[in-house]
Amino acid sequence: MLKKILFILCLLTLVNTAYAQRVEDKPYVSDTTKWSRPKKATYLAFVPGLGQIYNKKYWKLPIVYGGFAALIYSVGFYQTQYDQLKQAVLDRKANKSLSDPTLEPLDLANLISFRDFYRENRDLSWIGMGGLYALQILDAAVDAHLQEFDVTENLSLKWQPDYRIQSGQTFVGATIWLQLGKSVKK
Repeated sequence: MLKKILFILCLLTLVNTAYAQRVEDKPYVSDTTKWSRPKKATYLAFVPGLGQIYNKKYWKLPIVYGGFAALIYSVGFYQTQYDQLKQAVLDRKANKSLSDPTLEPLDLANLISFRDFYRENRDLSWIGMGGLYALQILDAAVDAHLQEFDVTENLSLKWQPDYRIQSGQTFVGATIWLQLGKSVKK
């Protein structure tokens, strides 16, 4: 009896192996020149906005370019103010008259405080620009990954109480079913 069972198991194993080794009509050709969508979108996103154009998410372009425009403007504004106050601090230390008459009533401590404020905000604007640059690259890569994601009406997650009888004992619990695509039958 044991020999018959082993013979049947070996036969079934060979059948599965033979099925797995089936030759297809077309030979396998590796195409290393073609990039995947996420990889291509990531490379294109190194130029701000090209990843979004590649993914056909044109509505994101004003957000990307508007963010860069606002940050470039803020860097320029804070840099101009910083340069003006830096010169005012140097003039005040050298006991010269200030080039901007609106800064005359301020003492040296206030000038230094304002100068540091504008320098800090300029640096934060540069950091924000780097963050926006990284965020638009990440957005393009994730969007390209999700381009082929199945979002049909048949996606569902169902929870229901369940019981099982095993070896004469009853087990009560919960069953969670995740249905993707076609309907799952019990």
